Order: sequence, then C-alpha cells, then structure tokens
Amino acid sequence: MNLMAVFAHPDDEIGAAGTLALHARRGDRVLLVWLTRGELASHFGDLPPEEVARIREGHGAQVAALLGAEYRFLPFGDTLLTGGREEALALARLMAEFRPDAVITWDPLDVHPDHRATHQAVLSALKLCRIPKLVGEAHRKPVRLYHYPRRDLARPWVYVDTSPTQEVAEEVFRFYREFYRWPFTLEEFRLRRRLLGREAGVSFAEAFQTEAPPAWPALP
Repeated sequence: MNLMAVFAHPDDEIGAAGTLALHARRGDRVLLVWLTRGELASHFGDLPPEEVARIREGHGAQVAALLGAEYRFLPFGDTLLTGGREEALALARLMAEFRPDAVITWDPLDVHPDHRATHQAVLSALKLCRIPKLVGEAHRKPVRLYHYPRRDLARPWVYVDTSPTQEVAEEVFRFYREFYRWPFTLEEFRLRRRLLGREAGVSFAEAFQTEAPPAWPALP
C-alpha cells in the first residue's frame, strides 16, 4: 500500500512514527508531508525564520531517513495555515502523484490552529484529488483517512501494534528531545505506548481514529 502522513510542522509525526516505520519496513511506500517548516518555533530564540526553516527541514530529512520514508515540504507559512483551497489543492496534486491508499493526519480539534487547518486541508484534498481539471490524472480510488485520536470524538479507534518498530519510534523521539531539551522523558514516551498497547493486547501500540465505518480494515 501507499501510506501518506500529512502534518503541519516537523516533530508532529512523533505520534505516528512507529506506524510509518512499520509500513516502510514491510515494503510499503510511505510519504511524510509537512505543510510548513515550523520556522516560528520559539526554541530558536532570535534566530531568523529562514535559518530556523533550514534547520527544521534538515530535521525532517533525518527523521524520514530513520523511518524509511520519502518526504516533502510544502511552501506554506508557520501559523498561517487556514485549511483553505490553496493548501488543499497543493495536497490534492501531491495525492494525485503519490496515489495513497491511506492518509494519517492531525485530529480536527487540536488546540494548535495549524493542526486543525491541516486536518481540514486533508479532507478537502481527498475530494479535489478526484477532479482531473485540477490535478491532471485524478486519484479516484478510495482512500482511508485516519487521524490522531481524541477521547471526546465518538469515532472508531484503530490500534496499530508497533512493538516491532518501538525502537525506531524511540529513536525519533530521542532525536527531537535531545535537540529541543524537552522536559518529558523517554520513559514517559514509552509509557504512553505501553498503555495503548495494553488496550490493544500488545506490548506497544499507536492509536488513530477514523471517520469511516468500523468495517474499514485497520492500518496494518
């Protein structure tokens, strides 16, 4: 299968790292897409946005290599995402090129406006990618849409057994944590995945929600 993951900023992908690595390891094509370069991140102090963008684009390249994924950055501004037509059309053209079977993205109610806008842009892109006059060769086959889970959304949950790629997810987390000096620990990161694994009856898991009926197949 072709699996596309669409996020707003480099490091947003941490919650799907094990799943993306799992699919890449089994031979699926995995494409990681960021709508911005996260150039306004406060961790960089007074460093000019263009320099921050360069650094974070490098982070994306390194993480994609760890995951075994292809990657793209789209040319939108940090904190300027709207979920509107321009962003959706850029994603739709990329979908028509990559032809995903499934897409993972942010949840629709996240506190960050860029994250919510990313979800909206993905929803629109899944429609626009079916229109030849917009994208050329249309991508018309069904695409399964998954997003990060929220307990307050009454949508089906999908658990992915990421036990085989837990070490890759930890490597991605460690890479970002060491650079940004995040206060939370590797053990806290593991605990979250252990708890999801307990719900799924496996050692480690990642979880997503879908707007589709439960009859849809799970990601693995």
